This record gives sequence, C-alpha cells and structure tokens, in this order.
Amino acid sequence: MNNSLNLIDDYFSGILTDDEKTAFEKRCLADSAFSKEVATYISLRDALNAHLQQQKKQEFAQLYQQLSIPAKSAKIITFKRIAFLVAACVLLVVGWFAFLQPPSPQKIADKYIATNLNTLGLNMGNSDSLQAGIAAYNSKSYAKAEELFIPLTIKPETAPEAIKYLGLTHLAIKQYEEALKNFDQLSAMPLHTNPGQFYKALTLMARSEGSDNKQAKEILQNIISKNLYGNQEARNWIKSI
Repeated sequence: MNNSLNLIDDYFSGILTDDEKTAFEKRCLADSAFSKEVATYISLRDALNAHLQQQKKQEFAQLYQQLSIPAKSAKIITFKRIAFLVAACVLLVVGWFAFLQPPSPQKIADKYIATNLNTLGLNMGNSDSLQAGIAAYNSKSYAKAEELFIPLTIKPETAPEAIKYLGLTHLAIKQYEEALKNFDQLSAMPLHTNPGQFYKALTLMARSEGSDNKQAKEILQNIISKNLYGNQEARNWIKSI
C-alpha cells in the first residue's frame, strides 16, 4: 500500500518519467484494485484541500478579532505597528468584499466539477469496457477514456452511460462544444432519470462565453419547474446567474 501511495503521489506530482507515467496509466486500466486506490487518493487529496481552505478562513477570522480590540485597551503603538494595522485593515476589507461577492457562474461550475466530477464511481454493474474507460478518466488519461467511450456510444446497452461519460471527459479537457453535443444527445434519450440538461447547463456555465450564462439560466429554470435531475443545485445556482 505504501509503495502504491508513493507511486500515485509521484504521478500526480508530475515527477514520473514518460515511461513510468505510461506504465502507471496501463496499470490503472488493467488492475481494478489499483484504480480504486487512485480514486481513493484523489478523494482524500480533495478533502485535504477543503480542510486547508477551512483553516485559512479560521485564521482570517482570528485576525479580524485581533483587530477588533477596543482602543482603550491598547497601549503606545509604534509607527511600524500602526502601518501594519492599517495594511491589515485594508486587506481585511478587500478580503471580506471579495468573500461577500456572489461567485460567478464559471466559478460555481469549476467548484462543482472539482468536487463532484474529479473521479467517477466504479459501478460493478457496468461492462468491462465502461469500467476501463472510467478507470482511465479517474487517472486523468482523458484521451484514453475518450477512445474507450466512443465505440460504446453506438451500442444500445451501453449508449446512455457511455455518452454521459464521454461528455464528462470532454468537459474535463474543456472541449465544451463536444461536451454540449454529447449532453444534447443524452437529453434526447428516454431515461427515467436523465442528467443531460443539468450537465449541459454546467458546461455552459464553465465556458461562460457570449450568451452561455443566459442559456444556462433558462435550462436551470426548466430543471426547477419540472423537478429534473440536479434540481437542488439549480435552485442554488440560479441566484448567481
């Protein structure tokens, strides 16, 4: 496990040679246990990043409390100390202003993608080919994932999942036009629960060009009114569009 962890960490740190990187990606496709370790590593890394961000917020709050001490309790303050406090106050005001600003649609999309679409779940009910594509996606071998998903999009038994995963792959590599085509194709399928429209709105928000956000807002309104997949996220996001 330790050797695997070191290898996975080296891969995502970018310190492996090209041959080692290729061997790593092949192992992800061939070794399901190893691909699960990779997925676990990515999940833990994302959780750690979230924890560090929370720590920064707490440190910011402590600084605010320190700067809020009543003047009567202060003693003689040197010029350097005054300059420091003034600078800190400016940073505090700027920081709070930025914190209170509603996030842009693009930032909302980026955060959702990083939190929820960085890795795909390995469902043992899927075909071996779909599993291999998911493993490639999770190891960030997006070209390989695309190669594996494309032929599965024309097979009735795998088409819905393959089209969804292909769209998410295109979204991950910022091929927004291709992703939109995939999600339009998915939306047209008669599925009991269809995420096509939600992912289309997400893609438009991630791109945020021209009338993208206007179109995304219309889609989110439709999702809310019809209680479609992604209804809860749509209710939260639409306030910032």
